Amino acid sequence: MSIKKIAISNFRCFDNLNLDFSELNNFIHGANGSGKTSILEALYFCSTGRSFKSSNKNLCIQNNKDAFKIQLETVNNNMIRILKESKRSITYEIDENKATSIDLFRALPSTLLDNKTFSMFADTPKYRRKILDRCLMASDKTYSKDFFAFHRSLKQRNAALKFKRLTNIDMWSEIFISTGGSISEKRNDFFEQTKKKFFTFADDLNDKRLLEIINSLEIVFDKGWPKDLSLKEVLDSNKDIDQRKTTTSLGPHRADIKFLTKGSDIKYILSRGEQKFMSILWCFSMHKTLSDFYSVKPFLIIDDIHSELDEDFYVELINFLPKTGNQLFFSDINDPFNSKIKDQLKELKKFHVEQIT
Repeated sequence: MSIKKIAISNFRCFDNLNLDFSELNNFIHGANGSGKTSILEALYFCSTGRSFKSSNKNLCIQNNKDAFKIQLETVNNNMIRILKESKRSITYEIDENKATSIDLFRALPSTLLDNKTFSMFADTPKYRRKILDRCLMASDKTYSKDFFAFHRSLKQRNAALKFKRLTNIDMWSEIFISTGGSISEKRNDFFEQTKKKFFTFADDLNDKRLLEIINSLEIVFDKGWPKDLSLKEVLDSNKDIDQRKTTTSLGPHRADIKFLTKGSDIKYILSRGEQKFMSILWCFSMHKTLSDFYSVKPFLIIDDIHSELDEDFYVELINFLPKTGNQLFFSDINDPFNSKIKDQLKELKKFHVEQIT
């Protein structure tokens, strides 16, 4: 579902800002501190109910103001409203009905690429799991139920181990096994589709450096326990270890996606620009998997698209943007678009932040 317009009040550096968007490509440029990222942040709020810059939502309220408000309208005339008052919890509405952050994400799913995403290979397994789980929550309503049930069982099982409540362990282990097995299977299915899409995208690359890197890649889904054992067998065999460590040592909460080249993690091998391009290509692949295999049409946000990419990598990236087929919002300090790039991005609408404010 494409975004038609947004109205922002007392959010970050903006008193009031109203923007109408293209249904395809939207480019926001301007100097550092002008508000480029804040516009993207407001869009992300309407999809997820949170900021990608800070966990403290009050920091988004403009100085000396009591609240911020964001209103968004889709091309289907659906309305999303976000209100955060400084001394109250944030509220979400979809078509004037109260909603949760999960409701927002299912109604208006998004894929985010920002500085944290660009460094995903240097980040923790927890972050890579988070990106994968977010996609699955958008595509499968049953996934959220199993996901939260699994993490409740993990928390309770760890509490039972910590406080030596051994009679409770078996009960929580059963839930851990059933829900953990389900989410792991769905993670693996999504991973395999994304992996295929990643290497399909790579067929269209022209840069020899990128092709050499991708041809050397091994992308592996580590489900969090040995492949040759069931989750029940793992809990049984690790029972003494878990009791000694007072925590559940193996399971879906240890899952990871590993990118290896010549047997080594790419974070130790590739440059920052090369890692950023691989991160973007992987997230593009997840984004396209949602569209092609799960019938979910997320909009795409790319913050500071040009940073750390040389010109050859940048041109390769621009060539990929139309392949998503979904609405795109991206930002840069400069306006680097020549006629060749404009021809690649149909219905490109540009916003110069200093001029629109």
